[in-house]
Amino acid sequence: MEHRRLELALYGKGGIGKSTVSANLSAALAAAGSRVLQVGCDPKHDSTRLLLGGGSLPTVLDYLRTVPREQERLDAVLRTGWGKIGCVEAGGPKPGVGCAGRGIITAFEFLERHRAKANYDVLIYDVLGDVVCGGFAVPIRREYADAVFLVTSGEFMALYAANNILRGIRNFDGGECRRAAGIIFNARNLSGEAERVERFARAVGLPIVARVPRSEAFARGEEAGKPLLALEGYDREKAVFTRLAETIRSGLTLYEARPLEDEALEEVVLRGGTAAPAAAAEPTPEPQQKAKTSDPAPAPDEPRMPLYGCAFNGAATTAVHLTDALVIAHSPRSCAFYTWQNISSPGRRNLFNRGILMPSAISPGFETTEIGHAEAVFGGVEKLRAQVERALERKPGAVVVISSCVSGIIGDDLLSLERLSTPETPVIAVPADGVLGGDYMEGIRLCLHTLAEKLVRRDAPLRPRTVNLIGEVGVSNNTQVDYQTLRRLLGEMGISIGCRFLGDCTAQELRDLLSAPLNLLATDSQDNLELKAWLETEYGCRFHPGCLPIGFRATRNFLLELGDFFGCREEAEALISREEADYRREIESLRPLLQGKRILMTTINANLDWLLDAAEDCGMEFVWIGVLNYLHRELRITDRQERNAVIREITGGDIVEQRIRELKPDMVLGNYTARAEGGEYIADTLPMTQPIGFGSGLTVLRRWAQLNKNEREGEWEHDRVWFEQYFA
Repeated sequence: MEHRRLELALYGKGGIGKSTVSANLSAALAAAGSRVLQVGCDPKHDSTRLLLGGGSLPTVLDYLRTVPREQERLDAVLRTGWGKIGCVEAGGPKPGVGCAGRGIITAFEFLERHRAKANYDVLIYDVLGDVVCGGFAVPIRREYADAVFLVTSGEFMALYAANNILRGIRNFDGGECRRAAGIIFNARNLSGEAERVERFARAVGLPIVARVPRSEAFARGEEAGKPLLALEGYDREKAVFTRLAETIRSGLTLYEARPLEDEALEEVVLRGGTAAPAAAAEPTPEPQQKAKTSDPAPAPDEPRMPLYGCAFNGAATTAVHLTDALVIAHSPRSCAFYTWQNISSPGRRNLFNRGILMPSAISPGFETTEIGHAEAVFGGVEKLRAQVERALERKPGAVVVISSCVSGIIGDDLLSLERLSTPETPVIAVPADGVLGGDYMEGIRLCLHTLAEKLVRRDAPLRPRTVNLIGEVGVSNNTQVDYQTLRRLLGEMGISIGCRFLGDCTAQELRDLLSAPLNLLATDSQDNLELKAWLETEYGCRFHPGCLPIGFRATRNFLLELGDFFGCREEAEALISREEADYRREIESLRPLLQGKRILMTTINANLDWLLDAAEDCGMEFVWIGVLNYLHRELRITDRQERNAVIREITGGDIVEQRIRELKPDMVLGNYTARAEGGEYIADTLPMTQPIGFGSGLTVLRRWAQLNKNEREGEWEHDRVWFEQYFA
C-alpha cells in the first residue's frame, strides 16, 4: 500500500527512553508495511542501535569532517536495519566544544542534498528535548515534521521538557497550525506518576496516545540489540507499539500546541492543581543592553555616542597597534577581511593623499583562523591552538587572540591557550565574541583593559622626563601627525614619550607604562575620560589635567605646565619664544589677504579658541557664531565679551540662512558646506578634528588665504596633483 510521506518528530528529555520508543515504533510501522527511515538527532548517536543488532554506524557529522563535498555518498552513512528500516545518525561534536545544534542543521542539509527521503514513506526523527536551541528545533519546523510526539514520564523535569517543546512548536507556528500529535507516556513506576502525566495532558489539551509500561522486555531488547517485535513473547508490550503504528497509518488527529506558563506547570504537576494553557504565542522579549558593572556610567549630561560595529572589530582594530604583536582573529574569513579593511584603509588613504606613513595600518600583524563549517560544528580550539603554536615560533612580542561571534557562540575556550605563553612571548586572549560582546567601543575598551592587565609591570623602574600618550584617536588623519608634533616639542624640552596606549607601541613599551611619572590624555572624549579613571584607579597613574593642546595659546600653557612639572621651565620658555617668532612671521604674511574679512560660522565643535585666536590675529572679524551643541559638551571659549556677544546656540538651519542674508559675511564656515541663496561669500568647511600644536590655526588660515586670492583651480577642485602623482 502506497502512502504519502509522513514525517514524525519524537522529542523527549535525555534518558527518558525516547530512542527505545522510536526504534520500537519504527519496527511496528515497518511490520505494518511502511517504508521507514529513522534519523537519530541526539549527539549520543545511539537512536538506531536496536535496529542494527546493537551495532553503530558512522554519523553524518563525522563523515562530513573528513570527506570533501564532491566525494560525498549517501550510502556511507545510511544503513538498512531490522525490517528494512533505513538508519541514519546525525552525531555531534565532542562534549564541551562546537555547536551540536548546528550539527543537526548540517546533517539535515546533507540528507536533503542527497535526497535521502526519496525511498521512504515514514520518517521518524528522534530528537533530544532538553535543548531548545534553534538547531535542535529544526526537526519541528514545518518543512520537516508533520506531527510531533512528546515522550515523557511523570517526573517534573521530563514534563518540563515536554512543555518546552510545545513552546517551540508554538513559536514556529504562531498558533496557526495543528502539529502536536499527543503524549507517549513511558512509565517509570513512580508514585502518582500516571496522575501527573494525565493532569499535564488535560492542561495542554493533548491525548495520551500510548502508555509504555515499565517492563523487563526493554532490557532484554537492549541486551539482544533488537526491537521488541524481534523477540519471543512480550505481547502486551508489543501491542502498545502496534496500536500506535495503526493509529499513525490510519490518520493522526493533530492539535494546536498550547504550552503552560512555568508557574502553571508547577501548579499542575507538583501541586495537583489545574491551569489553562497559554492562549497565544509568547511575545519575544525586547533585547536589553547587558550591564557593565566594571565601567563607570556616562554622566547624564554627556550621553555616549555609539560607534557602530562589533566588539570583535573594535578589539582587533585596537590590538594591531601593538606593533610587534601578532593578532589572530578566531573568526570566519569574511569577518577578518572586513576588519582588515577597517584597519588598513585609513593607512592607505593617508599614504596616498598626504604621504603620512602609518605602519600598523599599512601592514598590520593580523591573520585569521578562517573558521569554517567544520569548526562551527565541532569547535575550533585545536585549529586555533596549532596556529598559535606556529605564531610562537616566529617570536613576536605577543600573540593576541580575539574571538568573533562564531567562536563565542560555540564556546571555544580562548583562555586555555594562554598556557602556551613562553618567557619571550605571552599569549593574550581577548574574548570579544563579536556582537555578543557589544559594539565597537566595547571591543576597544575590552582590548585596552586586557592588554594592560596582561602586560603592564607594576614594578617598572621610574624614568625621569618621560610621559605616556593615552587614548589617541584610532581612525583620524591627524593621529600620526599629532604624535610627530608632540614628539618634536617635547624632545626640545628633553622629555621623551615612553608608551602610546594604544597608538603604535611595542609590548615592552606597554610593560613599562608605569615608568613614566606623567600621562597625557590625547582627547577628552567620554571614552578617554573613562580610560583615564580606570588607569588612575587600577594603576595609580598620574595625569596632566588637560589634553593635547590645540592652537598657540593652549600649546604655550601646556608646555609651561610640563616645564614646571619636569623642572625644565627655561627650556619650555625658549621653545615658546622660537615658536612665537615663527607664528608671528606667518601671521604677518597672511594678514594682507585676510584682514577685515567678516566671518559667519556654524559648528558642532566645542573647542573654538584655537580658531578664533588665529583669525583675530590676522585681523578677521566674527560677526556671528552658531553652535549646534548636540554633543552636550561644555564650550571651551575664552570669556571675552566681544566673543560671547556673537555666540548663539542654534537648533536648526533656517536661522543660519537668515543671518547670512542679514549680515552679508565675506566667509561662511561650517562643518559641512551649504550655500544659502543670495550674497557673495566664500564657503569653507571646518575640520572635525584639529591638528595639535602652535600652528593649528595657521593650517586653516593658509587655506583661507588661497581661497581669498581666488586661486581655486588645483588639487581641491580637480584632485589634479594627486592624480598626476599616482595614476597618470
